[in-house]
Amino acid sequence: MNRSLRITCTLALALAVGFAVQASAQSQAEFKRELKAGKDLYKEPGLMEVTVKSMRGMMMITGNVATEEQSKKAEEIIKGMRGVKEVRNRIRVGKVEECGAATDATVMGKIDKEIENDEELTQARRKIDIQTKDRNVVVKGELKDYSQAGSLINLIKRVPCINSLNYDELEY
Repeated sequence: MNRSLRITCTLALALAVGFAVQASAQSQAEFKRELKAGKDLYKEPGLMEVTVKSMRGMMMITGNVATEEQSKKAEEIIKGMRGVKEVRNRIRVGKVEECGAATDATVMGKIDKEIENDEELTQARRKIDIQTKDRNVVVKGELKDYSQAGSLINLIKRVPCINSLNYDELEY
């Protein structure tokens, strides 16, 4: 009796660990897919306020854009990704923050300030190069993994008045 109870408990534990490992691997894959989507999406002017969420082949895009054309462009980019089965476009079209007075220096200052508030990214800052031209941000260099890269990209996205973000030359 005692032996069968131990075997049952051992099997239940092994099954639970298996499910947890599978869920963790799936969430990592989804996060990587979101990072890849952003790499393609944020190069386009006006799409910096769009957020992508990946769920088992379905991608949901949300956020704000100024025009219907920008919303359609975001959807088109996501639909063109390998492995995407469905796109749900929940982007709001309308007025976005006025950024006419924003300069490259103010945008870069805000990015640097955001990085200073993150200890891990502050340490990694010497390995990356961030440049702005006409409020278009380019990130180059190397980070330790996709999680750190995701943190940096999400941090930069929070800075208002960025036209586009290119991190094709960021390795992780």
